Amino acid sequence: MVDEPSDGIPGTAVGQTAMMTTPTGISATLVPEWLDNLASLSWRVLAIAGLLVGAWFLATLLWTVTASIAVAVIVSAVFAPYVLRLRAGGRSRNAAALIVWATSILVIGGVLLLLALAFLPYAVELAAWIEAGLQELQTELAALQVPDWVPTLVGDAISAVRHSAGDTSGGIAAAAAQMGTIVILATFLVFFFLRDGDKAWLWMFQAIDEQKRDIVSTAGDDALARVGGYLRGTTVLAGLIAVTDYVFMLVLGVPLALPLAVLVFLCGYIPYFGGIVTTAIILLVTLAALGTGPAIAMLLLMGIRSAILGSFVRPMVYGRTVSLHPALVLVVLPAGFELGGIVGLFAAVPVTAIIIAVAGAALAIAQPFPVPPLPALVPPWLDRVAQVSWRLLAAVALGALLVGIMLTVPLVVIPIVLAVILAATFEPLVEWLMARGRSRGGAAAIAVGGGFLIITAVLVLAFASLFRQADEIAEGAMSGARSASETLGGQLGLASDAVATGALSVARSIASLAEAGATLVTIVVLSTLLAYFLLRDGGRLWARVVSHAPQDAAGDLRAAGEGAFEVLGGYMVGTAAISFVGAASQLVIMVVLGLPLALPIFVLSFFLCFIPYIGGFISTGLAFLIAIAFGTPVDVLVMGIWTIVFNLVTGNIVAPLVYGRTVHIHPAIVLVAIPAGAAIAGILGMFIIVPALGVVAVTWRTVLSLMARQDPGGSADLSPVGVAGTAPSEAMASGSP
Repeated sequence: MVDEPSDGIPGTAVGQTAMMTTPTGISATLVPEWLDNLASLSWRVLAIAGLLVGAWFLATLLWTVTASIAVAVIVSAVFAPYVLRLRAGGRSRNAAALIVWATSILVIGGVLLLLALAFLPYAVELAAWIEAGLQELQTELAALQVPDWVPTLVGDAISAVRHSAGDTSGGIAAAAAQMGTIVILATFLVFFFLRDGDKAWLWMFQAIDEQKRDIVSTAGDDALARVGGYLRGTTVLAGLIAVTDYVFMLVLGVPLALPLAVLVFLCGYIPYFGGIVTTAIILLVTLAALGTGPAIAMLLLMGIRSAILGSFVRPMVYGRTVSLHPALVLVVLPAGFELGGIVGLFAAVPVTAIIIAVAGAALAIAQPFPVPPLPALVPPWLDRVAQVSWRLLAAVALGALLVGIMLTVPLVVIPIVLAVILAATFEPLVEWLMARGRSRGGAAAIAVGGGFLIITAVLVLAFASLFRQADEIAEGAMSGARSASETLGGQLGLASDAVATGALSVARSIASLAEAGATLVTIVVLSTLLAYFLLRDGGRLWARVVSHAPQDAAGDLRAAGEGAFEVLGGYMVGTAAISFVGAASQLVIMVVLGLPLALPIFVLSFFLCFIPYIGGFISTGLAFLIAIAFGTPVDVLVMGIWTIVFNLVTGNIVAPLVYGRTVHIHPAIVLVAIPAGAAIAGILGMFIIVPALGVVAVTWRTVLSLMARQDPGGSADLSPVGVAGTAPSEAMASGSP
């Protein structure tokens, strides 16, 4: 008879467990076999669930990043086939992606603009018609002598509509700024996904064998095709429903037919709930405006239309795309709403479809070979996923602890971080001075002293011009937004509110920095002193650290440290050059045009451009709004052209070139890292996240190589309970974590 390992005690026969004692001294006979098997299954499920909960928390914390990626993936899935066709026809990656990206942005942007202009100006009036329809329905129900709870339910609905209408302006305005950020990020991400999405997909699975990589590649292509087909089919179907409803409303004479048709089209992307809500709204408006008879006629027309579309058009439009069970759709829709509101509702089904499409490939990757001995209730793929999950949880917990410590003592962490960045920036100058006969200490003193004078001068200039005029900048931006909205007949009211929210936020941030003057001075002084000591003694300190590393890894570790230092210095110099050129050119244009607030906008632009992509967009946007508020139509035209050209050239040519050659990371990662850094560490996080990722990009291979080292005996402790002397294969086969 072959002995099989017991769960949790590698290499021990099941029959022998009855005679063994656990580390706590409790006889194994006290643990029935069913409980042992249940525990083996439970900890694995808990590990996977813990990882999913952690991912959900991070997705919520970094919602701007999550939503931007989701939107970009969905849009890319729709237009990816056209990129592949152009590439198959001989176009390069850049050319094919650029052509499709520009076309998609123009199409989607134009459609959304038209829809917004057709719907937003009538939102308040539509809410009033809905409330009138609910009141009319309540009156009709009272006349029919229905049970008391029905009028009560309708009354509650009226109260909810009133409450929602009251919160509409504030809630939408508060969310509009965030939505604008998501749209901007997603717009740039779509280009990079169309250009390099297939490369990124294969890069993520480069560590697996070729056979499994082919499975993953096929699953990715299938998911892309299915989701793209689903979205294109949904667009066609939503358009047909909206057009037919518009015709029905025109025939019956229902008011606000066009805004209602726009609402039907948008809600057509939300399965089940969207159609139910828009149908109810149209019937309520019809009831309020025309009475019971036309409302019943509208219901019959919509029912006949739905039957025709469901029987003939829907199967033809969707074909072989996403096939999700209605029960699953009803679960993921509220989950998406809880996570991301309206954006979550729109993205819930496509994202779920992508997950399901690649689930089979994921299980194939997770399937171990050879299959280790496991408890009967534990499938091999579950064991492998659980083993990976608890390790990822441990790593994430360590990272969260480090971030928590850094945020707890900012007066310690911020000077250290800034000192390292300053030292890396001044290192080329120190080497240049040393080559001309200066000692390292003297060269460091000259470099840091000069840097301190420059930083002090910049801060004095910023305080004199920016801090004192922050409110004027905010008021100018809001005035420009209001003027633009009034010129278009109030069509940009929502955008104006979003600009007001963002401008006030910028003004408050500047004011808070001004109020923390003593803290700022302390940080500058500490950073300068620490930068001097790092430049003078940093080499010796790093050599001492490297001397404690294994001899065969010391060279790689030394090279990684030098590479990280060069990355920081190159990034800061390159970003400073971009920031100065952009801010100076903006200053020249504003002075030539005679626009006010040119100097404070110059200072603000210089600092904001240290935030890749987003900073330049904000600063040029502020200058453009000030041109609208105080300039002539010619001034607005000139500033508008310069704003577009600057952002296109910087975002698509200069910034990818500089960041790609200095921090060695893809522009798409830079884009999503900035809001992530803001969510974790505020303004400081936005400034330091990119150079930090650059350091990671240079050093991660060395770090992983050191992490993968084993002791000379070839064993490794892979278990959190520390089973000494357990070989890796045995530890993976063990039932305990």
